Amino acid sequence: MVSINTTYNGVAVAALRRVNSDLQTTQNRIATGYRVNSAKDDPSVWAAASTLRSDAAGSETLKSRMTTAKAQADAGIAAIDGVSEVLQKVSDIVVAAKAAGSASTQQIADVAKLGAQITALVASSALNGKNVLVTGNDLSASGVVAAGATVGALGYTSATFVSGTNVAAVLAANDSAKVLALDISAAQTEISTVSTALGAFSSGADTLLSFSEKLTDIRNSAISGMVDADLEKESAKLQALQVRQQLAYQAISMSNNSTQNILRLFQ
Repeated sequence: MVSINTTYNGVAVAALRRVNSDLQTTQNRIATGYRVNSAKDDPSVWAAASTLRSDAAGSETLKSRMTTAKAQADAGIAAIDGVSEVLQKVSDIVVAAKAAGSASTQQIADVAKLGAQITALVASSALNGKNVLVTGNDLSASGVVAAGATVGALGYTSATFVSGTNVAAVLAANDSAKVLALDISAAQTEISTVSTALGAFSSGADTLLSFSEKLTDIRNSAISGMVDADLEKESAKLQALQVRQQLAYQAISMSNNSTQNILRLFQ
């Protein structure tokens, strides 16, 4: 009784399947640039990388909001600087009026014009629909997202800029007595308080934005180390697998030819 042993053929076919599977994986890594393309490649690494990607995306959103909030604070600071210059001009008028014992009609008119400039400066500090020098326009911003939670926060509580007695008095100085009663030094102190609060917010935002940028770079580097493929290594592996694939095909061909030669004996 004659039997044909196909074990060798089966081993060659199994080897070819493994080589083809490895070849497909390597080709996919080279094509995408990723060693871990999905959870099935490496569940724990994929989960960790996904968390970092989510945190990075959340941080980018917060960074955009913080950039806007910082710009709004800076707009308020710029307006305050302008108001401070205007108040200095008012101070010069008040000093001259006090030296004369009364404010002239022209001086009263000049104070009114300068008061209008203060009003205009305050109104022009609005940015993206928010004026931090008017009540109800508070600022808030967060730093980054870490493990899904928001970390780092800044805040500024707005107040009507001209509500301070001495600043408001400049806008209401429409006669000699009111001009002489103006306390510009106190008005400057009032606006300095607001400027300091906005400055602290802006400075804090700068710090958090800088940190966010650095953290983004760190996260990107970490994600790259987790999921990126070593293209040089994968290219070398690809060549080796292609050689093994050819050898497997040859082995199967030789096995098939051997079987055919035995069958010819029975013809």
